[in-house]
Amino acid sequence: MANAPAEPTFFYTLESDDHKLIKMSNLAVEQAVTLKNLVTGLGIDAEKAAKSPIPINNVDGATLVKVAAWCEHHRGEEPILEDVEEVYPRQTNIPDWDMEFLKALEGEDLEKLVMAAHDLKAMKLLQYCCKKIAMMAEGKSPEELRIIFQIPYDEEDEMDEMELKERLERDAEEEEDERLGAPSTSNAL
Repeated sequence: MANAPAEPTFFYTLESDDHKLIKMSNLAVEQAVTLKNLVTGLGIDAEKAAKSPIPINNVDGATLVKVAAWCEHHRGEEPILEDVEEVYPRQTNIPDWDMEFLKALEGEDLEKLVMAAHDLKAMKLLQYCCKKIAMMAEGKSPEELRIIFQIPYDEEDEMDEMELKERLERDAEEEEDERLGAPSTSNAL
């Protein structure tokens, strides 16, 4: 009979970049190498964890809730410590629970979860997200991929670049005019 996962002894409070507070157990933190290194390096024990939240930059509250839920589900499991680049998505099997967890995520939500998993080094979560993205792309035409991943057409990119170039040139001209004391061309009637 397998041993039941150990129960957490205390919880950390994580603060997202939009100031949402999320609880994560000391055992769940093990799944996110960056968090584990942070709490270990700063010596954040149960007493310190109870006093102040740990700021997590570049991760919004909704995404941090997902990361925390995933880490809690996998607490007590051996985390992946090496870079995901060494493990190819086609060799990855996503367990049923994780497949269900990722099922509803698409577009921006999936992108935010990938970025958070990468930043926090939750490597197994990142691996599963990458596999889901690979599965979303499998068998799709270039046109379908553009729609799924919101990839702009070359013409749209060229138009954006041209508009940016024109704006930068106009700004440079205005700065030069101001420096020389001449009236701005954009304010002329």
